Amino acid sequence: MEVPMPIEYRLFMNVPLSDIKCSRCGVSSNGFMRGQVQRSKRFLGFLWRRPYCAIICHVCKGIIGHESGRR
Repeated sequence: MEVPMPIEYRLFMNVPLSDIKCSRCGVSSNGFMRGQVQRSKRFLGFLWRRPYCAIICHVCKGIIGHESGRR
């Protein structure tokens, strides 16, 4: 059984990469697992929407930031 990809995977295909650099490695993200790792979209349950798709360093595999699935 194949697990379907999140919709954000396709949303980010043609969106330019962010220029955030990893604090450990000092390299920029190359889109590693872009849109596939997510956290809750809401902060405090319902009050504020926040960026929820993780930006992951392709060298050390750490989360270096978050971006929103909607542009």
